Amino acid sequence: MAYIVKVDEKEYKVEIKKESNNLKIQLDDKEFQGEIVSGDTDSQLTLIIDNKPYSIFLDSDSRISVNGEEYATEVIDEQIQKLIKATPEAAHKKEVTITAQMPGLIIEVEVNEGDKITAGQGLIVVEAMKMQNEMNAPRNGVVKKVYVQKGQTVNNRDILIVIE
Repeated sequence: MAYIVKVDEKEYKVEIKKESNNLKIQLDDKEFQGEIVSGDTDSQLTLIIDNKPYSIFLDSDSRISVNGEEYATEVIDEQIQKLIKATPEAAHKKEVTITAQMPGLIIEVEVNEGDKITAGQGLIVVEAMKMQNEMNAPRNGVVKKVYVQKGQTVNNRDILIVIE
């Protein structure tokens, strides 16, 4: 699954494939090989990418520190990014299905069925690969169905929430 990662206002298309502790990372048109060396806490990770060590620390939901340098970040699923960029009329004609982008654990469900939501509002927090990711509403709408609950494990592409 592809993500759009915004780092200090610059956007990158990122795909990560994980097998055991090995990573295959596609960053725009470049490919990198990596290895997870350690994940000491939910917010700290040590990686080796192309034989270079990277110490990563999640300072907050939108701040990340890599080898001591801090960056403002935002991560969004590529499909949701396409919906956001679509015309508002087109986005409101369809239901939007929010799915898990990789296996993980539901940390928090921030909405209930029937809730009116606004674009960018937090919907659900999923922990995957020792990182907590808040999934936000791609548009205004109403929560039609919530398929998961706090503490539940999910697989890649499991349906989490449907918005109408």
